[in-house]
Amino acid sequence: MTKHRLINTEVGVLGATVLIIGNVIGVSAFVLPGPLAGDVGPGVIFALFLAMIPLLFGILMSLQLGSAIPAAGGSYVYASRLVGPFWGFLLPWITIPGVWAGMLFIGFGFAEYAEFVSGTVGAVPEIPELALVYGLLIPFIILNVLGIKMVAIIQFTMVSLIVVGMLAFIIPGAFVVDTANYTPAFPEGAGTVIVAIVSLYFPLRGFRLVLELGEEMEDPAKNIPRVLGLSAVISLTLLVGLVVVLVGTTNWQALGEMDAAVAQVSLDNFPAPLTGLVFVAAAMGALTSINMTYTAYSRLLMRAGRDNIIPGELARIHDRFESPHVAVLVLGIPPLLIAPVSPGTVTLSVALSLTILFGLAVAGVALWNLPSAFPQRYEYSLYKLPLWVLRFVAAGAVISAGFLWILVSTQLPAMVAVLAGWMVLGYGFYRTRLWWFSKRGVDLKARMRRLHENEQRTAD
Repeated sequence: MTKHRLINTEVGVLGATVLIIGNVIGVSAFVLPGPLAGDVGPGVIFALFLAMIPLLFGILMSLQLGSAIPAAGGSYVYASRLVGPFWGFLLPWITIPGVWAGMLFIGFGFAEYAEFVSGTVGAVPEIPELALVYGLLIPFIILNVLGIKMVAIIQFTMVSLIVVGMLAFIIPGAFVVDTANYTPAFPEGAGTVIVAIVSLYFPLRGFRLVLELGEEMEDPAKNIPRVLGLSAVISLTLLVGLVVVLVGTTNWQALGEMDAAVAQVSLDNFPAPLTGLVFVAAAMGALTSINMTYTAYSRLLMRAGRDNIIPGELARIHDRFESPHVAVLVLGIPPLLIAPVSPGTVTLSVALSLTILFGLAVAGVALWNLPSAFPQRYEYSLYKLPLWVLRFVAAGAVISAGFLWILVSTQLPAMVAVLAGWMVLGYGFYRTRLWWFSKRGVDLKARMRRLHENEQRTAD
């Protein structure tokens, strides 16, 4: 069995908190509310609150699972050890195209804002859209190769600018809200609300990054709950405030026709210095989203690579920078190739959200199985959910994720069919992988049921 080296760098509570905030409040907070309001109406605010239902289950699951078994690429560990080897394999398998879609969504969302700024400020030269996308993605591939410490330092600066820019929109905007803009809530019917809920879940998925950091956090069993609490209060307050003010200041039909709606509303209503802060916040949102998507999901691939259920090269750690650089490149390079034929931003966000909802359902089953599969780790968790709460959260996660998948299939059946086909293809790859290793005397299923030595130490 190959001995894969572990990452030997850690971040504290503050560093992890800004990583999570930047992962939640990204460019989607500035890009999605406008077109979704145009599709749904003022009820997009209600859709945001509905999207928080699976979020609540996800946070509670992260709290319990992360406290019981803190591990790098935690979502893979919980799926493979607590649900089954195939489900452990399927999680990184379905994550890969989802992340590619997410990268493109963030890249084109950034390009939309950059083009808006270019058109608004005459002195700024117009830059081709693809050049903007590449100019955003490539530097953050490099940054993530440089390691988590460098990522956290850059993230702190960017998150600070995001918070200032969002407050520059929310606070003055609260004084110009027209309550008439909040009615009628759902002028286009209930069908559009379904897509809005799933699309808005895209930024909210960012809290689960805390499970992927694992060995890179100081005292993860104690600090995971602290980081979740701090990041949730700050992120959700800002997100709700932004959407409520945006819809309250401008008619929903007008929002649907705007490019970069948040920036346009700010330009129409607030002084130029405040609008400049909003522009900067939107740009930083794109940067933090890209940054943390690479960080989170490269750890997921790295951990699966340690079990060799996907190629072991993905588990390689850079000798100098202490980063899973091969996994970063696998997630980062393909979107650069796909960008010229990319679909629209809403379609891309739904693709990533569906893959994340799939992960939420698998995590729900893992949580349900935790007390029976690892009773000591559940019993002696630093933060332990009562058994009845654990069962409720686990069932709620599975039901809400499955319900949203079914609803989306009625609105975007082609998207669901593509993802289902990808999973079927994955089953063939999984069986081939098991067969290839069995011929060499290695039982991958048995390997995927055991915690590794470092995970046993941190969990006990």
